[in-house]
Amino acid sequence: MPADRKDEAVRRMNAMIEAGLNRRWYELRLPAVLEARYHAETLPPAGWYLQSWMVIFIAFNVLSLKVDLDAFGPEAIAVPAGLTLGLFLPLAVASIVILRGRPSARVQMGAVLVTGLADMAIVLNSARIAPPEHAHTYLILAAIVPLVVGMIAPLSFRHSLVFCFGSFALYVVGTVGFGLSDSGGTGVPLLVASLILVPLKLAYSREWETKRSFLFDLREKTQAEALAEANARLTILSETDPLTGVANRRLFTERLRAHWESGAEAGEWLGILIVDIDRFKLLNDAAGHAAGDACLIRVAEALRGPIAAQGGLIARYGGEEFVALVPGLTEAGTSETGERMRRAVAGMTIPHPGLGLHGFVTVSVGVSAAHTDRRAEGLTADALLRAADAALYRAKNAGRDRVEAEPATIMPAAMAAMPPLRPAVTASRLVSVSRPAAA
Repeated sequence: MPADRKDEAVRRMNAMIEAGLNRRWYELRLPAVLEARYHAETLPPAGWYLQSWMVIFIAFNVLSLKVDLDAFGPEAIAVPAGLTLGLFLPLAVASIVILRGRPSARVQMGAVLVTGLADMAIVLNSARIAPPEHAHTYLILAAIVPLVVGMIAPLSFRHSLVFCFGSFALYVVGTVGFGLSDSGGTGVPLLVASLILVPLKLAYSREWETKRSFLFDLREKTQAEALAEANARLTILSETDPLTGVANRRLFTERLRAHWESGAEAGEWLGILIVDIDRFKLLNDAAGHAAGDACLIRVAEALRGPIAAQGGLIARYGGEEFVALVPGLTEAGTSETGERMRRAVAGMTIPHPGLGLHGFVTVSVGVSAAHTDRRAEGLTADALLRAADAALYRAKNAGRDRVEAEPATIMPAAMAAMPPLRPAVTASRLVSVSRPAAA
């Protein structure tokens, strides 16, 4: 994606995040894109949390059989005990099995709904058949069951709505259908029933805070990614020639030093190639700087292939000069690579208006290679670069459109301390050798 489109996408995302953080209290849903991302990235709670509560729920219901025994007596406890052990217990155990691993939010809601409603139905039935003095106790327990389950279960607000209103409907239908709503003339059961809706507030607040935390994390992540992207762009800009898109001289120099140092430890060859576009000034004078820039871009494109294929680095060294380094290339391999680069440029048949109707752009290549073990002898990376530069000078003077090689030699300490000079290339531009243009 182009940089400007990435920047626009980041701006839109930041705007949506801010809109989500500043939405009104009753707007639980996020903007559509963020809502979809929230559900895609937010995992449901692990099943073990509900499984542990199911075990406690089972223990509570088994212990409540003592209450049933006190309320019904030994002769009438068979019905509530049978429903608890024969209906509720298998459903609860099945829910524990279903909740293994990390089940979906819908599966968790289904397990909670089925188990909770089954327990409520059993307790409401106990209220129906219990002695009148114990009916209210069971009605209150029937309301407490969904209250506790709804507060414990980590349901979303939407799923909590299903659970709470399902429980409330069952409670109302049970109390009215069984004629229990006005038992004792107090109306307490229906008042207690309102407690079933309390978990809705908890579920709403929990989801609101979860989404708020999600938005803060997303904003931090988006800002970090944008900063990393900006830093990456700055790095590319600082290491890339803006016209041709290949590496610049600074990056080449850094890589040359690094490869020469690390290669000395690994013991490998390092090849250097310097490429100069033949009669480039004449092309500029004849066709203008726009044509010269277009030529540089196409030449860089042609040179990139042979170097990239061998894991090397091609860079613009200045003006119409390019330089490349290829780890692992011997002297013979470096000359072969230089020839491939020369042919790649010639094969593009870039017109050279300064050379006449049938003139095309060509390049001269100077190469050198040395084994990094020679670093111990005092051979430097600059010496290797100077050797390739001298080879380029010979290629220019020998008629251009050719490859020449020069072995690297160890220079006196005074010369080695000096930066590589470019008199050879400069002088070569002043030499005029009549030679048919390469096709």
